[in-house]
Amino acid sequence: MFSRFNFIPVLRGHWKGLTDGRYTPPRPDVAARLSLGVPILVFLLMWLRGGHLSTPGALLTGVALLAGGMLSAFTHLSTLRLKVKEWVGFSDISRYEVEKGMLDETAAHLLTGSLLCALDAATLVVGMNVSVTKDGHLYGFWAATAAAISSYVLIIFIFLVPRLYSAYVEINDVSPELSGFVGRRKKRR
Repeated sequence: MFSRFNFIPVLRGHWKGLTDGRYTPPRPDVAARLSLGVPILVFLLMWLRGGHLSTPGALLTGVALLAGGMLSAFTHLSTLRLKVKEWVGFSDISRYEVEKGMLDETAAHLLTGSLLCALDAATLVVGMNVSVTKDGHLYGFWAATAAAISSYVLIIFIFLVPRLYSAYVEINDVSPELSGFVGRRKKRR
């Protein structure tokens, strides 16, 4: 009955996606996993130093737009995944597996980011109703929580942009002249 509300598989997929797939079996990507400690630091700094958010409404708007963008990107990613699935039988199986894994990892990150945006929006709405100064600044626990969740979403967004670009380049077979993954070669004279 409560399986509809079980976000654990999404979060587990997000965590598993923070691995370095260059090794067999994949090893944890220590730098990526450590960067997720940044939200804890943000929370502690905001909470202990008495930080506040002067324009929580603007942050709420940004979080809502980002949630929509991440869900939109997920639908696009699903289409790319179908395209990769069509490669079976037409292309090298090893290439299919690499692209499939990359898209599956990115999907988990996108959905985790979307969930966190929803949680961040809820935190901001509650906080704006219970913990606002007369100047409209969000303070205390609610400000620290919103700042921490927002920083986590930002980190996920930073993870996603290169992954989405890589998926686009690989799946659409972008020419080396236009691919950002290929450096410029010096012309011989």
